[in-house]
Amino acid sequence: MPTRFRIGFLTALLVTLTAACGGAAESVQVPTSTRIPTYEYVPPTAPPSVATVAAAENTAEAQVGLDPVAVERGLGRYTALGCAECHDAADSGLPPLSASTLTETEFIAFMRSGGELGPDHQFATNRLSDSGGRNLYQYLLSLRDPE
Repeated sequence: MPTRFRIGFLTALLVTLTAACGGAAESVQVPTSTRIPTYEYVPPTAPPSVATVAAAENTAEAQVGLDPVAVERGLGRYTALGCAECHDAADSGLPPLSASTLTETEFIAFMRSGGELGPDHQFATNRLSDSGGRNLYQYLLSLRDPE
């Protein structure tokens, strides 16, 4: 009989639990509104320009329409290609680079072929790219006297 007693006890327990759980009306769950933060992308702003005495005195850029970034990069090409070794020497006998009247296209073509000066002024694209040639030309334009 102990088995019958157990079955009876478990049946009574099951009925009690079922009555307790199922007797109440179902409650409606209202979803909670959780705000998920959203972010708007704002592109960075350009740094402010700083006015200096040199910028105020150097009106050549405004007259010729030079790009200061290209001029700086052109100076890097001028240095890397070793142009200063001959062109900055006072006793070189070379005309100043600022006196050049070549257009940008003529200048880049000259730097590719070497012109009448030969291989000392001949640079392949692995040493002077087209953009490097344009930057170098901008640097040479910056050497011109603004008058």
